[in-house]
Amino acid sequence: MTGVAEPLGSIQCNGALTSLHRIIPAITQGYAVCDIINGFRLGPAFLAHGIATFTVLGIFNELEASHILTPMLFMEVSTIVLSVVRADFFTPTMQLITQASFALLFFLCRIVVCPFINYEIITVMNKHMGDCFPRYLFYITLAFGGFFQCLNTFWFYKLVKKIERKLRGQESMDVQEKFTDVPEKLE
Repeated sequence: MTGVAEPLGSIQCNGALTSLHRIIPAITQGYAVCDIINGFRLGPAFLAHGIATFTVLGIFNELEASHILTPMLFMEVSTIVLSVVRADFFTPTMQLITQASFALLFFLCRIVVCPFINYEIITVMNKHMGDCFPRYLFYITLAFGGFFQCLNTFWFYKLVKKIERKLRGQESMDVQEKFTDVPEKLE
């Protein structure tokens, strides 16, 4: 719309492309608070994800640069399906479809597309950092981008191992059996 391709437009102080580019990172930062709370009962990987997400979004929101990160939030598309995986009203076929959809979306969004988006953002920031953002924002973007790519690779490895166990019959296809030991609410 401005004649300058993204992410170059954002880096060169053109501001957010749309109002959603400003709002979505703030919503995601609120979601990170839920990750932190859940991390205390679901383990250190969840806690690390919540803290890292909250921190990076806090920094970018504070510097009024959150719109630069908005394309990276594409990785959260797989989280939409993950949130319904535990639905207890699904038939076994629907559970299988949901689990397969999550695995496919996780792979496409977090392993294929987001590393490319991250590369594009880092490359443009390195070459064209404008006067409206401090140079250290590039290093923050580089560090957190690397952290999330490593975290996504770790979770994808675990996901592949889980799929292998299910296909070998070592683990039930029923999602509900896995979560019987996790309390449904914080007491």
